[in-house]
Amino acid sequence: MSIESKDRHHWIDEIAFLEARLNGSQGDIDKEDRAACEEALKSAKINLAACR
Repeated sequence: MSIESKDRHHWIDEIAFLEARLNGSQGDIDKEDRAACEEALKSAKINLAACR
């Protein structure tokens, strides 16, 4: 598996985790956590796009 492929899988997993966190499937999330997750999700999507 190439490094790029590993990176791509990492970002896919990261996006899934952050979306689950934002959807509340991992418990309650406060305003600060929500804002941090939203920013991290934006960055993860940008990083995934860069892997293509």
